[in-house]
Amino acid sequence: MKPRLVYDGDCAFCRYMVAYAASVTGDAVEYRPYQEVRAEYADIGEKEFAETIWLFSDTGRCRGADAAFRTLAAGGAVLWQALYRRLPGFALLAEAAYRWTARRRSFCLAVCRILFGGRLVRAEFAVTADVLVRGIALCGLAAFVSLWWQIDGLVGPGGVLPAEGYLEAVRDVRGAERYWLLPTVFWVDASGLALHVVCAVGTAATLVALAGRWRCVAALVAYACYLSLLGVGQVFLSYQWDILLIECLVVAAVLARAPAAGVWLTRLVLFRFMFLSGFVKLASADPTWADGTALGYHFETQPLPTALAWYAHHAPAVLLEWGVKATLLIELVLPFCVVLPRNPRLVAAAAFVLLELLIFATGNYNFFNVLTVVLCVALLDDRLLPAWFRGVRPVGGRTAAKVAAGCVMVLGIAVTVESVVRQPWFQSGLTQIVRPLRLANSYGLFAVMTTERDELVVEGSMDGDTWTAYGFPFKPGDPSVAPRWATPHQPRLDWQMWFAALTTPERAPWTYDLAFALLEARPAVLGLLADPFDGARPTYLRILRYPYRFTTPEEKSRSGDWWARGPATVWMPPIRLRRPVVTHEPLTLD
Repeated sequence: MKPRLVYDGDCAFCRYMVAYAASVTGDAVEYRPYQEVRAEYADIGEKEFAETIWLFSDTGRCRGADAAFRTLAAGGAVLWQALYRRLPGFALLAEAAYRWTARRRSFCLAVCRILFGGRLVRAEFAVTADVLVRGIALCGLAAFVSLWWQIDGLVGPGGVLPAEGYLEAVRDVRGAERYWLLPTVFWVDASGLALHVVCAVGTAATLVALAGRWRCVAALVAYACYLSLLGVGQVFLSYQWDILLIECLVVAAVLARAPAAGVWLTRLVLFRFMFLSGFVKLASADPTWADGTALGYHFETQPLPTALAWYAHHAPAVLLEWGVKATLLIELVLPFCVVLPRNPRLVAAAAFVLLELLIFATGNYNFFNVLTVVLCVALLDDRLLPAWFRGVRPVGGRTAAKVAAGCVMVLGIAVTVESVVRQPWFQSGLTQIVRPLRLANSYGLFAVMTTERDELVVEGSMDGDTWTAYGFPFKPGDPSVAPRWATPHQPRLDWQMWFAALTTPERAPWTYDLAFALLEARPAVLGLLADPFDGARPTYLRILRYPYRFTTPEEKSRSGDWWARGPATVWMPPIRLRRPVVTHEPLTLD
């Protein structure tokens, strides 16, 4: 006969929990109030029925926690029943917890409604997983297209840091171990054509995943392509959003095969990203985060602000101070809601999205904020997504995908603990071995707040007297020009110039490569900025450093300028290409 669960129909908490059990088991179990069927079980008194649930089946009868777990197992949720039967001591604890709950049903019902809402049903993740895969694919598409447009000028044969030369240097230093330490398909061929082919394949893979076709394979292909590009990108692909995207492409492959496991994997990635972003702010002992003044500097000194950053910078100081407190609360406390029931997760999701939208509005961080918002979808379930998302066919969890998800979860937890403990003796050999694959990464945004802004201005000259500046498309230059909008594109040369301004040419040696490329007037590099010499080779090149700050409202109303620029200092002295000198007449051979 079909198993029958008998419960107290007059108990609101019992009805609440039975509704959940029914959503798990479907028609596999019959649910009846004891008030309707008590006569069929004359040997069980009304008091016993009122105190506990009973499960009747072909194998006999049971009650309490045992009955609850057997009921869930009938619907495929076998974990609790397995623990009850096989884990020593678990049955005693489970029955004690059941009795404690049964004596406090009204209290437990109130707590459950706070945590889960007015109706408790089994969460489904088919639609959630589909939205996550498509969202990650969309961010991947933006990343590939943006990088593809710049690839020649950055690491192409005529770029700032050619990939072929870099791989040759790694080959000379690392030998055979280079294949594992720097996993990239460009060991086979790092020509300009190969760079374009990998960008094209990665773009196509994200489009396929976005269309909902062969999603697991497409995500893994995109992962391999972006990991390969990361391997040769050098300083131009050294950003946290690059490794986050790589990690998320692996997550997308799991989501396509095992939605529930993939959703939990996504939640743990989101937890690690948000919590470590808050943790590093405290661990760095940066005074601006401690005294609440960080946002008083952030909007002005961030790499590529938007026009809205000017207005945010001039917000009342008390509002900016509360913004710092809210940021630390969101990043340090709310991440723990990721592993809590439904309602706390929704609170965390709302706070995370709000934070990302504010960052999105005031700074150019390419696909980064969009990707973080996409990850927040994992805190929802299918019931919360709009009806027009719900045409997705449920996908059964594949064992291999579940095992892969479990392995990556363990790796992610290890990376999180290592990032918090920060002791050499605690470093796991496993995390060090698999680090080149970027399956689980450590994050930490804005750990130390930059309190002053310097901008580098690259100038060329034909005669050494008259100097003309190269124009960058997005980084601040002309004080009268408003900060530009770049998202979802990332102008990687503009970004890297911001980091260079924080140090010296000796500590940013790639800037010499940039200078030589401009002196040689390499077309690929000139395509990344505005060339004042129309393709001609300048004789000299130098880089000046200017202090920049946002104008005050009064200054802006008078001059219309967005930026105020101080006096220049020489960051890189004038240089020129050394040309060979002929000291004798050419030899003529008979």
